Amino acid sequence: MIRIALLLALAFSVTLFQGCVTSAGGGADAEASAPSIEGEWTVTEIGGKRLVAATEVVLAFGSDGAFSGDSGVNRLRASYGLEGGRLELSEIMATRMAGPPEVMEQESRLLAALRQARAVQISDDQLSLVDAEGEILVVAWAR
Repeated sequence: MIRIALLLALAFSVTLFQGCVTSAGGGADAEASAPSIEGEWTVTEIGGKRLVAATEVVLAFGSDGAFSGDSGVNRLRASYGLEGGRLELSEIMATRMAGPPEVMEQESRLLAALRQARAVQISDDQLSLVDAEGEILVVAWAR
């Protein structure tokens, strides 16, 4: 009888504690306030430089955590996680096609920026990927 009472008290305490953690630690309310990056974004700047003329760079973030993109030459794939504004990209896989030297250099800057990206900032239809110090690495617009 005492064991049952202790187990019930323990179960009640755990349930009560979980409710406190959810409300204080950011359950659904915190997720709702996280910026949404789902969808396709057209890149306009990489590392403060405008894109090479007549190139289009696209980043796409799926609702399932899949990341894909087009560097202007190669296709990109990875997975991503986003908590609050904090971004985590897995290792990026890319096809291995060659293009004009200036576009290949732009792709190299894009890949380096994506590897360094640690957070996102969204303002209206603009997405900025930033590094750990808050420096803007990539600027893109919703498609």
